Amino acid sequence: MAFQDLPAAEVIVSCDNDQPEIAAVVRECSAELGRAIVVVQRAFTGECRVGQARNNGLRALVSAGAELTDRVLYLDGDCSPSSSVVRVHGHRGERVDLLVGFRVELTPEQTEAFDEGAVRAGRDAAILTPEQARALARRDRRYRRQLFLRRFGLVKRHKPKVLSAHFSVGVGAILRVNGFDEEFTGWGQEDDDVGRRLHGSGASAGVVVREALVLHQWHPTRAPGVWKESAGVERFRRRLPWRCARGVTDPIEQPPVTARRFEGGIEVNCREVLPPGHRRGDGADAQGIA
Repeated sequence: MAFQDLPAAEVIVSCDNDQPEIAAVVRECSAELGRAIVVVQRAFTGECRVGQARNNGLRALVSAGAELTDRVLYLDGDCSPSSSVVRVHGHRGERVDLLVGFRVELTPEQTEAFDEGAVRAGRDAAILTPEQARALARRDRRYRRQLFLRRFGLVKRHKPKVLSAHFSVGVGAILRVNGFDEEFTGWGQEDDDVGRRLHGSGASAGVVVREALVLHQWHPTRAPGVWKESAGVERFRRRLPWRCARGVTDPIEQPPVTARRFEGGIEVNCREVLPPGHRRGDGADAQGIA
């Protein structure tokens, strides 16, 4: 995110653990780049709650003064955005609440040859193969077709699918559905769910699969071989309200969450984002069926 042609107004790194090595890397990056970065952490709870970690980042952003008209771009830590991603999301996001992106899966060989110098120079860290480019174009066309068919109720309720590794949404729109559902644990479906609820809430949507290129570095996956064996499938199949019960407000209980802000490598602020025992906030009883 540091080498964008239009820099992000705020960069927040939110983690599902409190490993000090992560904060140390954030400090080093802040010093090297000469810009502010916030790292949000809390102790690992014994089960993967990536939705909760993303909500913690959003809580930190809102508590720091984000406006409902601002926009948040979600990217996973193993993803490398092209230099125009922030600009594309900012420009296209002026007209819609939700922008659905995707990621190109790099091969082990492409990941091994990942060119950090190219990123620093504003170029992509890997060159797509013809098949990767064709696959991305097919997905872009499919998502745009699904978006059109939504007008007539002729597509599944969570299509076009939101991939949490790369999408953007207005702060007001994500707060309206109460963020990610923190009752999802383990790998998968928390992003299908937030997409379905955003669509169900009436959020306007657009597609930037080809316009905003994001590269995903290869690593062994935690995903099961069969989709229906994913941890969140049973919950995803329920007909749940489009505003989740346990999200940004009324979160699942967790250890204290801290946000540490580094500016030029110097820690200038450390504050608690979510005090223990924090419960339901305003508007948490709003309903709707996704």
